[in-house]
Amino acid sequence: MFSRRAFLATSASALTAACTGLPAAKPPAKRIKQIGIQTYTLRDAMQADMPATLAMIKRAGYEYVELNGRDLTGRSPEIVRNRVETAGLYAPSTHLSYKPVRDETETMIKTCKTLGCKYGIVPWMDEDVRGLDDWKRHAQVLNEAGKAFRANDISLAYHNHQFEFADLGGGTTAMEILLEETDPEFLCFQIDIFWAYLASVDMAALFRAHPGRFKLSHVKDMRRAPSPDMVGRDYPEIVGELMVNVGEGIIDFASLFALNDISGMEYFVAEHDALPAPFEASITTSHDAIRALRF
Repeated sequence: MFSRRAFLATSASALTAACTGLPAAKPPAKRIKQIGIQTYTLRDAMQADMPATLAMIKRAGYEYVELNGRDLTGRSPEIVRNRVETAGLYAPSTHLSYKPVRDETETMIKTCKTLGCKYGIVPWMDEDVRGLDDWKRHAQVLNEAGKAFRANDISLAYHNHQFEFADLGGGTTAMEILLEETDPEFLCFQIDIFWAYLASVDMAALFRAHPGRFKLSHVKDMRRAPSPDMVGRDYPEIVGELMVNVGEGIIDFASLFALNDISGMEYFVAEHDALPAPFEASITTSHDAIRALRF
């Protein structure tokens, strides 16, 4: 609602501009107020000493973490939540493997509830189930599972790599199938900016075509523009050659986050698939670069 106070402030600004010949004051630039990190970034450290690693994440300035299945290996969701909260963090989201989401939906919902997560995210599809008909089945599965998640006040999301944007025939892509053959109420998306950039996706156009569906992001940077053949190379080669800490690469994150009101973006999660040592310095670099963004 446009309040009387806002109206008077806007009118006063316009009057000042008219009387002085100076341009009206611009609204203050927006920034990201809370920043998270995907614990996959520090997967070995999390396995070796979870409390110490979470404490390091807090020291680096992060407000929250995004969890993944490795964090629950040998630990109950209750223990993991306690350790996260003891570190002064919270976990609004966690990655969940596709098959348990499909076959053990209620168990995955319970896991999310216990962790305190608002989002459960499917981050991967195996290579042998990436045909056009496979994706149509995945859309049905995710839609049905998402309905169950939604009934429990949790949102199901899908996280992309680059292969979801490959042509499956006739110009159809997996991302197109997932977006068009699922209900926005039951499935939203986590845009991994690095992998979408690698696939030459016009993310601004994607957000505008599907407003409100991209609730989360993985914020990770790219050293330089990729060569045309890079999209098809093995993951370790791509990561080793192109992935850098946020702020050390070429991706214009501010222009994407300026569209948050269109995309629906709520959560901004730093990630690095092969974090350079020293770890604390690297995650601090990414945090500080995201914190400095204005849009």
